[in-house]
Amino acid sequence: QRLRALFQYKPQNIDELMINAGDLIYVDPRQQSDVSEGWVIGTSHRTGCRGFLPENYTERAHEADTWVRHREYVFDTASRSFTKTEKELNVKLNGEAHNLSLSRIVTNVPSLQKAALRRGVLVMRHGERVDQVFGKSWLQQCLTADGKYYRADLNFPSSLPRQKDRMKQFECDPPLSCCGIFQSRLIGEALLDQEVTVSYVYSSPALCCVQTAQHLLQGLKLNQKVKIRVEPGLFEWTKWEASRAIPDFMTVAELVEASYNIDTSYRGNFPLSSLVPSESYEDYVSRTALPLSFAFPGVPGVILIVGHGSSLASLTRALTGLPSRDSGDFAQMGRKIPSLGMCFCEEQKEENKWQMANPPVKTLTHGANAAFNWRNIIMED
Repeated sequence: QRLRALFQYKPQNIDELMINAGDLIYVDPRQQSDVSEGWVIGTSHRTGCRGFLPENYTERAHEADTWVRHREYVFDTASRSFTKTEKELNVKLNGEAHNLSLSRIVTNVPSLQKAALRRGVLVMRHGERVDQVFGKSWLQQCLTADGKYYRADLNFPSSLPRQKDRMKQFECDPPLSCCGIFQSRLIGEALLDQEVTVSYVYSSPALCCVQTAQHLLQGLKLNQKVKIRVEPGLFEWTKWEASRAIPDFMTVAELVEASYNIDTSYRGNFPLSSLVPSESYEDYVSRTALPLSFAFPGVPGVILIVGHGSSLASLTRALTGLPSRDSGDFAQMGRKIPSLGMCFCEEQKEENKWQMANPPVKTLTHGANAAFNWRNIIMED
């Protein structure tokens, strides 16, 4: 099996493999049975060295990629009656020969994994929605007389996810614009450039959030490895819903059918049926605290949460132990958060707490681009 490295990995111990982004690694599936979950043992095509590396730093390489197998394990053959866990292996790791006990290596891998992956929570607002550009009546601009969708402007998506007899539901649950899709992929690519290791992704059930998560993962090149966990508790404060009703969100089955990479086994911390219209601010604060239970298990890497403008304050303040804002201040704050605005909380393990820190990537800033009609401007007398 051939893997391609997505990020650089610098060994934390002598039994780990140094890799650079783009390196090809040969992995023999028959030799992975004794390796802890999340790790593989492989040989670098570039250096010929062999060692352990995090599996989520790699992707499956194309079969057409050139490969030359350089080195293998050399077993001590003094005794024929042994298993891999009973004898030591002579392995060339990162250019040096070492005699390693496989049982010791496997025991140490979980601790090495924690050291290798930064642990934090990245909370992000969704990308630009179509209604933010074209107004609440955006859907009427895109429907033919017989109710079929067409692309009235290049910033409208080329198509809408298929829903059975529910085209009108997009009015209350609008999708991303094409610029919103581009924004999301751009942020994902920036996270990839910074070698941010995303372990889990949680999304509000709003379509724009699920789409943002999907395109972020595509930019990160993790769309085939990390599934999106839809968490109803991450939906925004329902008092802000213009329709005064809970949107009829796409179901998990509909999202999967529309090719979104959804974790169908995940069961939310807050039931969708418990969302109520025009909830109080206190109820909203209590609701958003429930999904934070997924941030505390000993999961290495970064947990990515895609929500709404309100999520950045409600989630991060609760996680860092700060009191919730006054409801009036909270509303003012929410209006200032742009598309894909983000906050980052980093674990302070020694102090057993979380602390706000600078996000791993820069902000995304761009100007408005108004609609242009050449007849009204160029030909105007």
